[in-house]
Amino acid sequence: MLLDDLIEINRRTCNSLWSIAAVNGHPSGLSPRLIIPRTRNNDLRISEQEARLMFCSLLNNLRYYYSIETPTVQSYQLTGQAAQSALSDLSLYTYNGSFEKVANIEFKAHNPPQEHIRKDIEKLIREKIQGNWFHLLKNIDSGTLQALFTKFTASFRSCSNMVSNNVSILFCFCVLDKKWACYKHFDYHPGQGNFDAYVNSFFTVNYGVSGNKVTVNNNNGWIIV
Repeated sequence: MLLDDLIEINRRTCNSLWSIAAVNGHPSGLSPRLIIPRTRNNDLRISEQEARLMFCSLLNNLRYYYSIETPTVQSYQLTGQAAQSALSDLSLYTYNGSFEKVANIEFKAHNPPQEHIRKDIEKLIREKIQGNWFHLLKNIDSGTLQALFTKFTASFRSCSNMVSNNVSILFCFCVLDKKWACYKHFDYHPGQGNFDAYVNSFFTVNYGVSGNKVTVNNNNGWIIV
């Protein structure tokens, strides 16, 4: 099943990311060839590209085909511009005599502006196929996910008038320094209840952080990796 496969790919991507060596560190026997570079200021540079590369490296050994920076089927209106195709970060395909696109994946890192989140949420909703959101964080404190979830809630609310079909999106948040992750399936069907209420109840988790340990008091359906 596609969703089960995506869950496993997300889990494996998290484990691969946790094994990446930094350029100022030492690789282990499990480390991939990809390493984390340094900026000119000598800080480690972590971006969504590390997540996408690890994701793709796993796909090379699975039954799915994929494309990157895939033009969308729907057109999207950007400020001051005519409606045009947007780009999905990564798309999955099956092949049975011809290629069929079955999922779109969006990658994000750190704490992006809400509008960046909203635009990608709109794409995942309007393209009307299975979606996957993979979010990479260097570290978290007790307020990190809540701050992000507030942006996701607002983004979904602003797109509520676009929901005419089932919305199925797998969300995964991966924390490098803590080697901790959580995932949950957003699965909304029109007619099952108020969309905004569903969004509000989905984006919540009660956790605390002490040192390198994340303690979850109420997971609210989020599966901890």
